[in-house]
Amino acid sequence: MPVVTLPRTAPARPGVPRWLRLVARRRVTVLGAALLALTFAVGALAPVLGGDPLRMDVSARLASPGRAHWFGTDDVGRDVWSRVLYGARLSLIVGGAVVVVSSLAGTLCGLLAGYYRGLDNPVMRLMDGLMAFPAIVLAIALMASLGPSVINVIAALAVVYAPRTARIVRGSVLVVRETSFVEAARALGVGDGALLLRHVLPNCLSPLIVQGSFVFAAAVLSEAALSFLGVGVPPYVPSWGNILAEGRLYLQQAPWLVIYPGAAIMLTIFGLNLLGDGVRDLLDPKVRGLI
Repeated sequence: MPVVTLPRTAPARPGVPRWLRLVARRRVTVLGAALLALTFAVGALAPVLGGDPLRMDVSARLASPGRAHWFGTDDVGRDVWSRVLYGARLSLIVGGAVVVVSSLAGTLCGLLAGYYRGLDNPVMRLMDGLMAFPAIVLAIALMASLGPSVINVIAALAVVYAPRTARIVRGSVLVVRETSFVEAARALGVGDGALLLRHVLPNCLSPLIVQGSFVFAAAVLSEAALSFLGVGVPPYVPSWGNILAEGRLYLQQAPWLVIYPGAAIMLTIFGLNLLGDGVRDLLDPKVRGLI
């Protein structure tokens, strides 16, 4: 009988996790992670890399980029380089806090609505009512009633993006609660609380993680939009949106006031979207097998 030889597969490198090898094969994911890591680095090292973002030097008003001021100065002589660095810190804080708060609230609502049939209709109709408003319009309305502050921006954006997380979690719960292992755990007398936390919630984490990456990007962009419109953080706080709002008045005279913060927003959102796409492919078994 003929001998059939199977193709040899290259042995896995010892000590390197499989998920890390899969991520390394996708260059766009690595690029997104690198851009996000760069944003985190400049935000964390803002006090070291830059000076005081509120220090004014009227004699250097609207100075063009140079050795003294790498990104130039604004209309009152503040260093744009320092303000962009501190704006990165603020954007990351707001984005991370919005992801945490909206994920907790959305996961709770999604679990309850998906598992308890009696709560499904009232909870999801409330979520649908919030989602009926455009995100930026609802955020502006909430900020108009709450007032400008970083905490209020986080609260407003969490209210905006929690319904989207709730719908994703609810959809996953509707599928997981009908599986055989959940039915078996229920037949063995496992309580609802333990059933939700031990069996249902872990199977909803994959779409929740992917959603969190996109909410992060949307929160960073929304915070900049709110600050640009004057309803976000106070004007004295260095924010990418505030820098753009102040620089638009000097667009022809000092274009660097909008170029650098605009580029920072673009690269951060670009990196988050690339990373989110990579995480989605990594957590999807069908796509992961093709990588």
